Amino acid sequence: MFFDRDGTLNAHVVRDDRRSSPWRVDEFTLVPDAVVAAAALRAAGARLFVVTNQPDVHRGLLDPCDLDSMHRQLREILVLDHVYVCPHVAALRCGCRKPAGALFRRAVEEFEIDLSRSWMFGDRATDAQAALSAGLRAVVITPVQRAAESTAPDLFYATSLTSGVREVLRARDDRHTIRSTE
Repeated sequence: MFFDRDGTLNAHVVRDDRRSSPWRVDEFTLVPDAVVAAAALRAAGARLFVVTNQPDVHRGLLDPCDLDSMHRQLREILVLDHVYVCPHVAALRCGCRKPAGALFRRAVEEFEIDLSRSWMFGDRATDAQAALSAGLRAVVITPVQRAAESTAPDLFYATSLTSGVREVLRARDDRHTIRSTE
């Protein structure tokens, strides 16, 4: 299982009325259901990975040492297998920045993962786009309730990380089709 980081596992920081990534360790806070969601997936035998864009490193707003500290916390608290980071801004058009799939391919090479059996949890369209283009299924966490299922067969919506994980595990265990949660 793969997770986006900001807005999915940790809370955004509001700067100038806009959502932003934390720049300092003291700004880094897990979302309330991150621990429960990760534990449920771990208990079901899933390996857990984070794939995150962190362009503020390139911009000089986020110190790489602070980023490492945040990810050390994530790995310890959520018992993650690995955290993959793209530190580049979009203008560089690198292959590691989501929605490109280089970070997923690295995970396949390093951990022998079958992406066709994997899911990506994220809070943005680019997370879903990255997952789908790499061959994963995607769950978009959004507080806005979506009507029924999405039109894409491997794209689903959930109103919380916990409800998204619950549906993925139900579908996996029961071999049912997942449905978007309300």
